[in-house]
Amino acid sequence: MRVPQKAVSPQPHLSAPNNAEKVAWSFFDFANTAFNTLIVDLVFGTYFLRVVCAHRTDATWLFGCALFLCQTLVGLLSPLLGALVDVTGKKKRILSIFYAVCVLATASLAAMGEGDVWASLIAFMIASIGYAFAENLWASFLPELAPREKIGRLSGLARALGNVGGFLSVIAAAPLISHGFTLANSGAIRLIFLLTAAIYCAGGLATILFVRERTQAAEQDWKAALRASLVLLSRTFPKLARESRLRLFFGAFLLYATGAAMVLAMAALYGQMQIGLTGNEPALLLLAIQTGGCLGAVLFGFIEDALGPKRTLQLIVWIWFLGMGGFYFVQDKLAFYVVSAVLGMGAGSLQSVSRAVVGILAPKNEQAEYFGLWGLFGRLAAGAGPLAFGFLSERLRSFHTPMLAAFLCFALSLALLSALPPLHAVEAES
Repeated sequence: MRVPQKAVSPQPHLSAPNNAEKVAWSFFDFANTAFNTLIVDLVFGTYFLRVVCAHRTDATWLFGCALFLCQTLVGLLSPLLGALVDVTGKKKRILSIFYAVCVLATASLAAMGEGDVWASLIAFMIASIGYAFAENLWASFLPELAPREKIGRLSGLARALGNVGGFLSVIAAAPLISHGFTLANSGAIRLIFLLTAAIYCAGGLATILFVRERTQAAEQDWKAALRASLVLLSRTFPKLARESRLRLFFGAFLLYATGAAMVLAMAALYGQMQIGLTGNEPALLLLAIQTGGCLGAVLFGFIEDALGPKRTLQLIVWIWFLGMGGFYFVQDKLAFYVVSAVLGMGAGSLQSVSRAVVGILAPKNEQAEYFGLWGLFGRLAAGAGPLAFGFLSERLRSFHTPMLAAFLCFALSLALLSALPPLHAVEAES
């Protein structure tokens, strides 16, 4: 079938985005970070290990497999979903569906207790899939809301607001985990799942209500739209082999995102098993990471606009590479918090600058499609990092040695970034 020259076009009756709409969009990052911080980084993995699987020895491996499976599924489907959204012009409607799925699945985790191994993993995977698809679709609004010269700034400020959400959510959850991840305290821990669902629902609501759809459908029929989307994707993937900047950027992104996912998804478990954190100390660890992340997101958003995306990414990955040395070698709790804050600074900026780069690379009529590719590699990394850590920790019987794998990821990504040509915005192919 013939694909339209422009898959989407702006709706002429809509005015340019104002500051209120940009703030409404940014609040979805508040919701995103609260979910990721509480469910993925802090609560579910440890709760699953110590309560749900209290009498099993393979919990870390199962948790890593669950993350890998759901993230791989999201990654494989994200480019198709992105292309479909571009063709149908129903980005906001589909975003609303996945947003609702995440809220409901997260709340359902409150019903899971000791022995509910598969039910809790399935609910966790559904919530994570809803969260991941919603994040990709939400991010694809970014090029519509900011001009090229300010896209890094808006992405960074949104990420900073997200880190505030992560910070406040950890503070709200801290009293509930103060007595530890034990069977006796499992009722309090389950309340965190309801708390997270409420924060995610409230944080994302502003985007759902106030951010406007700015594209028109090129195809109203869903079957025709699906066929058109597959044709568009058949043109997109060859670009990764043909265009060096796409190949190098997404290759580097896959590597450094894998290293970051390995560290962040397992930080709370690592802190407890290797450093000896107890009680509220894992929450303090996440607060240190979120504090650094808030600072890094704001700072590097402005640095990206001033220095350009390539140099900024190189600087951030160097921070990760050097910070991992401290993360691996320190054993003192206070020093561990300080190093975690430094890595948090890298984490907050890594996400926001990478998101801005995709906004620069994406042609105007293929934005959701390119953010779908971003979702593909990002989700593969988010699954591969914890899976690799779980596999290595299971085989080596160590929570310490597997962290060396992150060094390799960051080193290889630096090599690819050094070969990356200058990044400039591009127009859609005719």
